[in-house]
Amino acid sequence: MCKTLFRVRIGQLQNRYFIISAIVALLFAGAVVGYAIPMEKQEVPARVILDNTGGRIVFAHQAHAVEYGGDCVDCHHDGVEGESYLPCGACHPAEFDEQFRLNHPKAFSDQKACLRCHDGVPAGPLPEDQWPDVESIPTRGEAFHSLCMGCHEENGGPYGDDACYQCHAR
Repeated sequence: MCKTLFRVRIGQLQNRYFIISAIVALLFAGAVVGYAIPMEKQEVPARVILDNTGGRIVFAHQAHAVEYGGDCVDCHHDGVEGESYLPCGACHPAEFDEQFRLNHPKAFSDQKACLRCHDGVPAGPLPEDQWPDVESIPTRGEAFHSLCMGCHEENGGPYGDDACYQCHAR
């Protein structure tokens, strides 16, 4: 009787492990198939994360572009990705420091972009007397604040000194 009971228990354990193994195999196969099927590229990304010293911002890009009726050039004054797009930091750095001056020329694939701020295409590091007037070029934070808060003020969105943490994470 003891041997029969032992065999029944072993059989139950084997069935249980078989079922668990089958479930794990199905979940694994589903994960592999889900990973292998390419996602359709979204024309407008749902969210964009902006890292900054004031706290990370999760920007509801699709809501601003689709639901609120924003046009791409309202924010992307240098075009849209794939259409001569320049990242914001190419012209609007966190600050105009030595690191920006060294990395700035690498941000542009076309030398024509230089002529937006420079009198000619620089052939190398510029002497200080030939630098553009950085007082007239806003830093990235200044550019975003004027763009975002100006639009929010016009359209009744969060605006003002007490509205910072409605966009910035603490």
